[in-house]
Amino acid sequence: MNATLHFLGSSDSKGVPRFWCNCPVCHEARSGGHNRRTRPSALLRGWNGDTLLIDCGPDLHAQLARLGGPFVPGAVLISHAHNDHLLGLGDLLDYGRYAGGEVKVYAPEAVLPDIQARFAYAFTDRSPVLPIPVAGLDLCGYRVRAFEVPHGANGVAYAFRFDSLQYRWVYMTDSVAVPLTLAEKWLGDLDLLVLGTSFRDESGEDQAGRSVYDVREALALPWARAARRVLLSHLSHDIDVRRALPDRKYSYVTDGLSVSLSAGAPRTGRP
Repeated sequence: MNATLHFLGSSDSKGVPRFWCNCPVCHEARSGGHNRRTRPSALLRGWNGDTLLIDCGPDLHAQLARLGGPFVPGAVLISHAHNDHLLGLGDLLDYGRYAGGEVKVYAPEAVLPDIQARFAYAFTDRSPVLPIPVAGLDLCGYRVRAFEVPHGANGVAYAFRFDSLQYRWVYMTDSVAVPLTLAEKWLGDLDLLVLGTSFRDESGEDQAGRSVYDVREALALPWARAARRVLLSHLSHDIDVRRALPDRKYSYVTDGLSVSLSAGAPRTGRP
């Protein structure tokens, strides 16, 4: 059985549709169209049957409920302590408190104080979130390592690299202006790159206020172009996923998209 990556959510921090907006993309999304998307989260199902949730934003309850039956992830990775990647942690903590279960939740050590500040009630006797070792974790058939990336005006975030003998991929939704030295260390020899691109073209915007790549940049980044396949996620209401990208190597993520992580050409589809 191949490992699969199932995208529970694919929007930027504000979701699509924006509740205050009636632009063409938000209008189409409001009617349940292709552009309706929730905050970013993904579910990895390993070839051995193990499961790993990547990030747990405020839409987590609805995202897990859409899976069609009772489901508890085997482990959880949190990339950083921004609301759109973290607030669903309360749902996972409730599972432990009210259902008596336990989920192993991991985050980079530098992120733990911010998580504790948000969920102080859960850090009374022991931390419900464990630090990711520098050497990484063995999860779902992969060695998983976290690495720090620049998040522009929002400081720093973390991305995750997954390595096995058969497949190598990176999940990096919140980054911009990644230095070449970092790209050479972490972003080479990839079968798949999941990259955040909130807008189509922000070249005319205040560059100091930006925090995520745009699509224009993603199409030109040498290390992104070197990956065998690139999936663009963290999409704002500026992105209409019905419009094809100019390079067939690139495609947009939509909520519910599943990708097979196999050594051959990746399949995409819906479960």
